[in-house]
Amino acid sequence: MRRAVFLLLLSAFLPNCAAWAQVDLSGMWAPLIHEDAPQRGNGSQVGDFTGLPISQANRLRSESWAADMMEVPEWVCRPYSSDDGYYAAPAQLYVWREVDKATQQLIAYHTHIFYHEQEQTIWMNGHPHPPEYALHTWAGFSTGEWEGDTLLYTTTHLKESFIERNGPVRSDRAAVRTRLRRIGNYLSATVIVYDPVYLTEPYIRTETWLNNPKMVMNPYPCEEATETVVPRGKVPHYLPGKNPILTEYAAQYGIPPEAALGGAETMYPEYIAKMKKMKLLPRPVKKIAGQAPEEEQ
Repeated sequence: MRRAVFLLLLSAFLPNCAAWAQVDLSGMWAPLIHEDAPQRGNGSQVGDFTGLPISQANRLRSESWAADMMEVPEWVCRPYSSDDGYYAAPAQLYVWREVDKATQQLIAYHTHIFYHEQEQTIWMNGHPHPPEYALHTWAGFSTGEWEGDTLLYTTTHLKESFIERNGPVRSDRAAVRTRLRRIGNYLSATVIVYDPVYLTEPYIRTETWLNNPKMVMNPYPCEEATETVVPRGKVPHYLPGKNPILTEYAAQYGIPPEAALGGAETMYPEYIAKMKKMKLLPRPVKKIAGQAPEEEQ
């Protein structure tokens, strides 16, 4: 009897093995923009869909995209979705825990990203999942669980958003699986997007932060402003086959135009052999002051 009581008390005061593996992800995190830096800092070029597992519908939609779309008044203060907020620069990140005061059990993790002040709640207490018809938001609805020392959480109920700032999108039917892992003073995120509408295979991106307790998280007030002359109500676009700059990226970097238009096949090394049989566009003329134009080498 005494042994049974002792074991009962011991189980009440000692965490289980799964809890031992949990790592506190709280803190201020500064982004290390060393992965795909050109896309994160300035956005991809028009026509650069290389390595994206986009569907034909996504490709057709992306080909009609015009850069002025990012400047329409309705989009000036448009938030980033939670799955893209990690990836966008500068993505300073603040993470904190919500704990039940009576039991000290973890209720949720909350995140705040500097850019557009996007926030997300990751429920860790079995919070009921909303019905399929529930409101879709930029943050979505997330539930998490521990896999060893990695926080794995799934996000649904997201609004449609872009996956690259040059046309490709994911739909509001997408589900996102994110793995957050702390390794010393580093925080790593692996984001996997599953979209039955606009992606033919999962789309994977990663991000890394460095812990910085002295980092200052400034506010990000945003007000509608006229940045370019795009009249309200106008939707910049190109009709099918009418985008005059769609192939400039492929020509500049010596990539076959077909390969630059992406698709799951372009993600794999076997595609290189197929590319060697494709035709290239003429390289653009390089103009040097004081000299006659020369073809780029």
